Amino acid sequence: MGSAAVAMKGRSEAREATVRATRHLQVVRFGQTERLDVASTAVVTFEQGLVGMEHLRQFAVVEDARLAPCAWLQSIEEPALAFVVIAPTMLLPDYAAEISGDDAYQLELEDADDADVWSIVTIVGDPRNSTVNLLAPIVVNRKRCLGKQVILSEARYSLRHPLISSGA
Repeated sequence: MGSAAVAMKGRSEAREATVRATRHLQVVRFGQTERLDVASTAVVTFEQGLVGMEHLRQFAVVEDARLAPCAWLQSIEEPALAFVVIAPTMLLPDYAAEISGDDAYQLELEDADDADVWSIVTIVGDPRNSTVNLLAPIVVNRKRCLGKQVILSEARYSLRHPLISSGA
């Protein structure tokens, strides 16, 4: 009897830990309020915040089939704030964000394969005029859940790369 009680208590504590390990946010998507559950393990810490939003440090990349191939970079601290992001290789298959040793150190990157790279999309009224920031990508070390917006020194990338090519 004593061991069964201990086992039940262990399951209950595990369930409570799982509940605590999930953040429940109310977000607005496409004009509608939605509940978004984000696992704590999916929260990425940006020690320096994002450019212009240094006070926000906790984000999660959230896939959404309605937005594919894009995703949301969702603020955990301000649930009303989310950025549309896209893997830059979706636009430029040969895109390569060469980050500095300092940036790699801050991200605790030991292997480039541990990094996910995202670019922020600026949506405007006419989607044909929407752009992607390829010059300052978001780099995420998925193993360490650390992120940083990195400003590249390469002039070949633009702050306002067209989301939709003129040939499309």
